[in-house]
Formats: sequence, structure tokens, C-alpha cells
Amino acid sequence: MTAVGETRVEFIPVTTVADEEILDEVLSRPFSYVSTEGAVWRSAAERLRYVRDERKSHLLVIFDGQPVGAVSWSPGQTPGFFRIGLISCRDEIWTPALVDQAVRRAMALLTRAAEVQRVELLTPTYNDVFLEYLTDCAGFEVEGVLRDRFFLDGRYWPGVVCCADLREFAPQGAVEPAGRQELLDRLRKKALEDLAHADHDMWSA
Repeated sequence: MTAVGETRVEFIPVTTVADEEILDEVLSRPFSYVSTEGAVWRSAAERLRYVRDERKSHLLVIFDGQPVGAVSWSPGQTPGFFRIGLISCRDEIWTPALVDQAVRRAMALLTRAAEVQRVELLTPTYNDVFLEYLTDCAGFEVEGVLRDRFFLDGRYWPGVVCCADLREFAPQGAVEPAGRQELLDRLRKKALEDLAHADHDMWSA
């Protein structure tokens, strides 16, 4: 947890059913100018598939006790290749500084958990918050622009393709003991939830 003035920001890996429900709430608000994937509407079934996709990992961003979005990442077809993106459900909260905090936390989890060769990010050019973040942050290098990649407000917008400088996001020392213990506790809770669900399914069959 970090504090910005009197504001408290939490970054929570999605590991439990309760976390998945919060992520579903975040995904249910589609019209965002800050989400890197653009304005996407998902049905309840599509959100469930997104949340339960075992190839995806998610980090919830909680601002003053309320979810404001999540950072998600998933592997590509090439070993060591990952795509990372941000989902916002409260655009007014996001600033370049908050984006930097969230992306760094997500990159720390990603680089500690997997062998990473490349992390790619794509964002629309109307995303002022992310463009300011990319301008100020040395962590991503802009590699090019894709024409007509996004559609919003009745027009097509280009997309900016970026690649992470992994040296900028290199793990700094060991995971804090308190944070590690909290993560282990959450993983144990998730394991117990899965076992209880499997037992219920067995007896219901």
C-alpha cells in the first residue's frame, strides 16, 4: 500500500473469488478514455471468460478504498513475450503518477514470476494520461504508430506501440516480507476456495 498525501492506494493481485468479483465490476464499465484497449463493451459471459482466463494475470488498483481499475498482462505466442495494459473504471482518478505506480507494481510481479524478454504496450493516441506517462517515464520506448487502430466518438484513432525497457523495471532486491506473507495468505485462501468449489461440484453431480 502507498500513500499519496492523505490518499491511500492499494495494489492487489487477483487471487480470490472476491478479487475476481471486483475485477468483473471494473470490466463492466466500458467507456473509458484511459483504458489502453480503448472503449470495450463486454457481456457478463465475456467478462467471466476474461476474468477466468488462466493465461491472464491482473493487479487491482484501489484508490481510497474504491476500485479505479486494473493492470493486466498475458503471454504472447513467442516465449518470453508479454502484453500489458491498463483498464480504467474511473478515468478522473488516473494521473501519470498513478499509472507509473500501477505499471511498476505489475512489472515487478511479472518479471519475478516469469522469464521475460519483451513486454509490449499499445495505447490509443487520444489517451492523454498514458501519453503524458510515456513522455515522462523512461520505462517505455515508443516504437511506432498503427493507423486507425481504435474507434471512439465516431472516428478512428491511431495506436502507439511501446516496448518496456526491462532494465528500468528490473527487480530491486527481495520482496518485502510483509507483502510476501500477504500474497501467500491470499493464495492459500484461493486454494481453499477452489477445493470447496470442487467438493461442492462432486457432491452435486
